[in-house]
Amino acid sequence: MYRVLSISRNVRLLLSRNDVLAVAGFSVISPRSPEEGPSLAAQRQVDAAVIGHSVPAPLRKSLIFQLRRLCPNCVICFVYAAPDTTGEPLADVSLDVTDGPESLIVALQERLPRRDNDGLPVP
Repeated sequence: MYRVLSISRNVRLLLSRNDVLAVAGFSVISPRSPEEGPSLAAQRQVDAAVIGHSVPAPLRKSLIFQLRRLCPNCVICFVYAAPDTTGEPLADVSLDVTDGPESLIVALQERLPRRDNDGLPVP
């Protein structure tokens, strides 16, 4: 099972996103505040991080740099909403929230390394 760090300042959106990820089979963890995300990611050895648009751009950039340093293989997804249509160039993928939850699941599945039933990488 893949571990996903989910970060947002909007608790309602965070809980909704976490439910979608959990139903899709991901193990989801969230920090109490976005600033705690990198240390939690390092402690739990996450496979991916999802950062919501409610995290301000300067903090988002700092989080991404820290995540890259602490978890170099972590897939970083940024979920944005209109009117912000620029995405996040530092993330591995930027997704428009209006594309629906399926787009997040597909993006993660496409970018995470495949594993067998024992959690071992599949060539």
